[in-house]
Amino acid sequence: MILGAQNAYWFQKGLDSKDPKEKVEYFTKSIEKEETKTAAYLNRGIVKSNLKDYQGAIADYSKVIELDPKDTDVYFIRGMAKEHLPNYQGALADYTKAVDLDPANTTYLFSKGLCYMEMEDYPNAIDIYNKVLAIDPNHRSTLDNLGYCYLAKNNYSAALEKFKKCIDLQPDLIDALIGITLTYYYQNDLVNAKKYLDRAKEVKPILKQGVNGYEIFKKEGWFYSDKDDNALKKMFVELK
Repeated sequence: MILGAQNAYWFQKGLDSKDPKEKVEYFTKSIEKEETKTAAYLNRGIVKSNLKDYQGAIADYSKVIELDPKDTDVYFIRGMAKEHLPNYQGALADYTKAVDLDPANTTYLFSKGLCYMEMEDYPNAIDIYNKVLAIDPNHRSTLDNLGYCYLAKNNYSAALEKFKKCIDLQPDLIDALIGITLTYYYQNDLVNAKKYLDRAKEVKPILKQGVNGYEIFKKEGWFYSDKDDNALKKMFVELK
């Protein structure tokens, strides 16, 4: 993109500044001084997203899309901003558009599957995650999430298959270890449930503190459904 002299000056200041609010100001000046605004809108939107001004970011990303309707990445990041609001239907529409423009992009597909999962639409999440695996059979995050989708549908054999493949690829993946533990626990196989819970404790020693450790662990950003959360709390008491 060729920028006018004044636009290039403010645009570069926006890139160079370490202060997020200054960045917004500089990119705004860049937009005001040049007809070619796409890069400035995009960068200002990214800064606004980092500032958690998701509505402002969405407005800037929408401007980029007006100027370049085939920019797949902008649909994707606008979807991410919408998801933060949360506006899952809006996010899903943007992820779908990104996938339509780039069907083999596993990042777009994975995010679309995750959006369905957050909406508790497990059949559609499973369908999308399987499309990811058709492109990349060893996509660990997809295998892990797919395990939890099958777990939510009480399809324990399929859940175990995905979690175990995940662990084969990454033995210390804590979320998959907890998923296997839950799957065995729901089947009342307490021997195997304890075996994998003990492995999870070795990976995350804080879990050795039982329920209190589990609560600290969740604050790192791990999230489980109400059903799974209650089961885990019981397990930390029962399977010492």
